[in-house]
Amino acid sequence: MTGKIGQLKNLLWPATPRPFQHPVYRRVWFTGICGSLARYVDYTIVAWLLVQQTESSFEVGLLVFFRWISHIFLGPWIGSLLDSHSRIKILRLSQLGMALGAGCFGLIVLNDLASTAVIYGYSAVMGFLFMVEIQSKRTYVSKVIGRSFVSSMIALEMVALHVGWLIGSTLGGGIINFVSPSSAFFMVSFVMFLNVLVLRRLPSMFSIHGIERQGKLFTSIRQTFVYVRSNKAIWACLLVVGINNFFGYSFESMAPKFAQDVYETGPVGFGIVLAAQGIGTFVMTGYFALRRKSIKNPGLWLITATTIQLIGSIGFSFTQTTLLGVISIVSLGMVSGVFTVTHTSIILLTSSANRWGRVMGFQVVMMGLYPFGSLLLGLTADTIGLAHAIRLFAVIGLLLLIVIWFRYTDLRKPI
Repeated sequence: MTGKIGQLKNLLWPATPRPFQHPVYRRVWFTGICGSLARYVDYTIVAWLLVQQTESSFEVGLLVFFRWISHIFLGPWIGSLLDSHSRIKILRLSQLGMALGAGCFGLIVLNDLASTAVIYGYSAVMGFLFMVEIQSKRTYVSKVIGRSFVSSMIALEMVALHVGWLIGSTLGGGIINFVSPSSAFFMVSFVMFLNVLVLRRLPSMFSIHGIERQGKLFTSIRQTFVYVRSNKAIWACLLVVGINNFFGYSFESMAPKFAQDVYETGPVGFGIVLAAQGIGTFVMTGYFALRRKSIKNPGLWLITATTIQLIGSIGFSFTQTTLLGVISIVSLGMVSGVFTVTHTSIILLTSSANRWGRVMGFQVVMMGLYPFGSLLLGLTADTIGLAHAIRLFAVIGLLLLIVIWFRYTDLRKPI
């Protein structure tokens, strides 16, 4: 009887996730929630400003393209930088850059100068800084908490990200409806400045002299590519990441288009549609964060989640109402949470700590295929229709996954 009571207690009141027991991690995690909230207020209002100026799916896809384009070109360079410089200092600089960028864009919006070209340029800058933040944060806190709790750490990071997404996107819709959009960017700037202060005086957690110093940039990148290519599990993981980011995120990149033209929502509904993915991912990553056991076979989870996400994207393409759209996006957000936790766990668990930055640089390159997929999806949608384009992309992605399943069996083995 006592054993059953104990099991029930563990189910209802699970132990505090191990990463939260470290004071340094708690501070970094807090800035993650604040920064994510501000970032998705920013993204929602930027997307709203854009769809007021264009009806083209291609031009909506360009917003995502510019926000993510730095990933594919600068990811390996940032990775090498993180393996040779203080990661916490780079994290602070990313927050400062976002604070300054949001403040400047607020002035631009206030003076009615936010043309489509300016919106794209701002999105590119903020996307680059977000990439720097994510890479520096993950490599820093992974060293803080150790390998044993990597999956929990990634899940908690995603919880922070998607709590901010949920609240920020909804709040962004409310700001559009009741307050001037320019004021939102000044609030974003203020929050990012607060993050800089919270991150001050955090320890490096290891001596900078203990980090492997890199030689020439391109030599370092080439050596890392050889290392990644020789590890079949990492290589297959990166291929799956690339496939899903190119073909499997139509429900995210085209959510503004569906909200505006298919569901015909107002500003508040627009924010809710953009927040829906955050709800789903929050639920799933919350489960992983509280899960007592580590993921024994993240590769199998990864390829299964990617398959479900591509099939779910086909279902999303048939939605015609806000309610069905939100339900569909929430469900896909849950699957996306599994995808994110598992592929990042594979990278951190199968590579050495002194290579984390550089290997994650190649992970970022594969994530950088997302804007190219969004751009091509927009072009295809303008030709054959948005719903048909989403279905076509999903089918191609599924066919490529079948090849990965049979070609790279190492991905399905326990770590």
